[in-house]
Amino acid sequence: MTDVEFRPLRPEDIEQAAHVEAVAFYRQPTARRTQLLRRYLPADWTVGAFVDGRLVADVRTMPTARRINGGGIAYGAVGPVVCLAEHRRKGYVARLLRMSLERMREQGIALSGLYTPHDAFYRRYGWERAEGKKRYVFQAKDISLRLRGQPGALEPVKADDWRRLDAVYRRYAEPRNGPLDRPGPWWRQAILYDHFQNKPREAFLWRDGSGEAQGFIVYSCSPLGQEPMAGHELLVRDMVALTPDAYLGLWQHLLAHDIARRIVVHAPLHDPFAELVVDPWKLEVQRFEGAMIRIVDVERALALRPYRGRVGVCFTMRVVDSSAPWNDGVWRVEADEGRLQAERTEAEADIELSVNFLAPLFTGFIRPDQAAEVGMLKVNHEQALAQVQEAFAVSHPPYCDDFF
Repeated sequence: MTDVEFRPLRPEDIEQAAHVEAVAFYRQPTARRTQLLRRYLPADWTVGAFVDGRLVADVRTMPTARRINGGGIAYGAVGPVVCLAEHRRKGYVARLLRMSLERMREQGIALSGLYTPHDAFYRRYGWERAEGKKRYVFQAKDISLRLRGQPGALEPVKADDWRRLDAVYRRYAEPRNGPLDRPGPWWRQAILYDHFQNKPREAFLWRDGSGEAQGFIVYSCSPLGQEPMAGHELLVRDMVALTPDAYLGLWQHLLAHDIARRIVVHAPLHDPFAELVVDPWKLEVQRFEGAMIRIVDVERALALRPYRGRVGVCFTMRVVDSSAPWNDGVWRVEADEGRLQAERTEAEADIELSVNFLAPLFTGFIRPDQAAEVGMLKVNHEQALAQVQEAFAVSHPPYCDDFF
């Protein structure tokens, strides 16, 4: 009889985790991968399924915080989610995802996010698309800008100087909706190092005429093929601008890379770069997906979400959540003086929705009236809809430039 155990990993399990996570994605396990796991990721951030004592599947959750409306909410960045092929479709990953949700709630984590091309699978457990992005693809020689900003200066930054970038990033992230808190190891290993190319990324700080740091850019170049003349792709990992001059100056720097065969930049859906290009038909703009978001703890998430509405509101909301029963039920939601709060109630619900569709309302990715128009939100009392709109108002559209 097969013995299956589900539990957090221990330090002695790290080598197995490195092996499973490589093999599940058709890669070769490496000593470097094992070393990175040991150094930067505590073993108990990961839960695993062990069959007869051998790890066959695991789910990792990195604790961080996500910005919204000028505040931060404890956030679990989930990834990887892996299972060896011979052990798939046995319910192991489903069990680990539910276990991860329970552990996040115990740890006070109110939101969770993950990146995946497998939306249908993760929707079963409450994750939903709740932010978007787009991707620009172009050759520098084809693009010129309609505007020029005041001149500035670019200053190279190495990994040991990550705090100089972080100071600009904090100013950018503080009022926005979506950026994650970035500790030092994240800067060094996820931003400033390209693990696919096994080399550091290029990073530059942009300073204005007075010497004030107002932006930065991080990117790497990789060959497009094996042939010597195949050319290179320049992929921007991160670009932040605090002023119009910094925005234009960083783009001018990118456009100086005219020998790159292709330049790729991810940007928020509302980014206006295409409107600044002399010939926008030379710019390829692709829809790209952000993270799937999950409300781990409805009560805590609402309590931590700063309120941006103009007037006080009160309504009742039924949430359906089969994977996290502590969320399932009717909630009385009140908001005033910058704060939201939710408490259970036996009252009739003004609105009804699944925990999935609560996520894009929470982040501001979809407005409540839009959700109601297409059936994502059931409105039982029409007058409540305006109050729901106020409750979920956001200062900025959601956007996160971190991948995990």
